[in-house]
This record gives sequence, C-alpha cells and structure tokens, in this order.
Amino acid sequence: MLDKVLFIATLAATGCGTSRPPIAQYSSSTMIDSYPLAVSFDASFELSNTNDEPLKLVQYTYTVSVDGNTVYQGFAEAEQTLPRGSTTSTSIPIVVPRTYIIGQGTIERHLSGRLDYLSHGALAETLFDSKLWQPSISIAASDSFVVPPAVFPLTVTTNELVKTE
Repeated sequence: MLDKVLFIATLAATGCGTSRPPIAQYSSSTMIDSYPLAVSFDASFELSNTNDEPLKLVQYTYTVSVDGNTVYQGFAEAEQTLPRGSTTSTSIPIVVPRTYIIGQGTIERHLSGRLDYLSHGALAETLFDSKLWQPSISIAASDSFVVPPAVFPLTVTTNELVKTE
C-alpha cells in the first residue's frame, strides 16, 4: 500500500507539477441589478495560460466583504478550458444585501477566494477527481461603488466601477 501511495505522489510531483497555474488579474465590476433587498454585480477577471497545454477551469469559491463584514459567499462553476498560450475574460456574480449598505454613499467592497483548475492529462484528472491533488490559485478584487437607489428591477449595463488597489 505504501508503494502505491509513493508511486502516486511521485507521479503527481513530476508529471502534474510541470504545468504552471493560470494567472488571474481582476479587471472591473459591472452593476447588473438594483433590487430593494440587494444589489448584484459581475466581477470580471482576465485569465492567462502560459503553458503549452490547455488548462480546464473548474470552480470559483469566494467571499465578498463590505466594511469588514462578510456579505456574500459564492461558488461559481468556471465551465471553460483555457487554451494554451491564451488570455480570456470571465466574470463571477456578486450579491450585496442592502442591510450592509443602507445609509451609505460610497462602499468599498473586497472579494477573495480561489479558482480550482485542472492540468492537461488523464493522470491529473484522476488525481483531481480522487481529491488527492486539486490545484488552485488565489483570486482577489477590491473596488468601490456608489449605493444605487432601490428600484425594482433596475438593469444597469454601463456602470463600470472604480478599481482600487
């Protein structure tokens, strides 16, 4: 049994460890809707793959906070393959309940989490599915927005938010 574990560990370290992780860079947020109970946004990221093989993006797991309070915890299926040597845009949904932003003008919002991905190849997929090796990268975003009026429903398509570092 120990031999099998060492064999899998060696394969994981040598065969699966040769892929570089994707690079995620926050680009912007767009307000989608303003409801009486919440405001929704899409946070956009630029994802780059510097490998000679494609990377399968699996799932985002993230937390959004306002004024130090966690206001949203989300999971979003990535459902895409990042081709070799490419960069693409993607977005994930954010919901901010109005109870955290009532009476405020401009809000600073922070997102932190991870993006799970899968290297190319059957061995990497087997190790990922068996939960022996599940690579991920950190994602982060910070921006501010002006609290919109509560209108049912208000669809906003051009309200780009201010990116802060």
